[in-house]
Amino acid sequence: MQNNNLTILRKFVKEYGSILGLCWVAVFACYVAGFRTQNGIYMMLGLIGIPALLVIEILLAIRLKKRSVQLELQLSPTITWLNSLSMFMYACLLSGCMEYIYFAYMDKGMLVDSIQSMIAAPELKAIYLQTGLTDYYHQISTLVEELHTLSAFDKTMILFNQNFLAALILSIPVAVVTYFYKPATLK
Repeated sequence: MQNNNLTILRKFVKEYGSILGLCWVAVFACYVAGFRTQNGIYMMLGLIGIPALLVIEILLAIRLKKRSVQLELQLSPTITWLNSLSMFMYACLLSGCMEYIYFAYMDKGMLVDSIQSMIAAPELKAIYLQTGLTDYYHQISTLVEELHTLSAFDKTMILFNQNFLAALILSIPVAVVTYFYKPATLK
């Protein structure tokens, strides 16, 4: 019976990880739309989406804890952290697949071109020159030019590694909150 409950718990982890991954894709889409249309509203939605993602992550983990209580599972801190990490890994996998599809089939270099046109804007260049950050401006310009040489897989791996690092870091506090959360008793 215990093995069956853990299988059900793994199913919930996959489900919640998929929800989390779709939320990560939505934030990525907001940033892409902001860069491509040069519209700050989309970028603000992406910035608002990042703290909202933390709340969503904690809510999904608390929901997972409630499910484990319903299944009468006593989760150790290690199992709680592994469930949290697994949820984040499913989210990384889903968002990585979506980002690869975007870069390989939809982008055709337009995102990097949009970023490059933003950096090359005379207003931004003047701000960097006035503040004495010319070396920093040239480094950013060189970095964006080098982004053109990367393949879709390379760009995806950069974002995947960033998401993976965030998953490793965020899974610890989410697991702590989940472990110490005491759901109301079921009637």
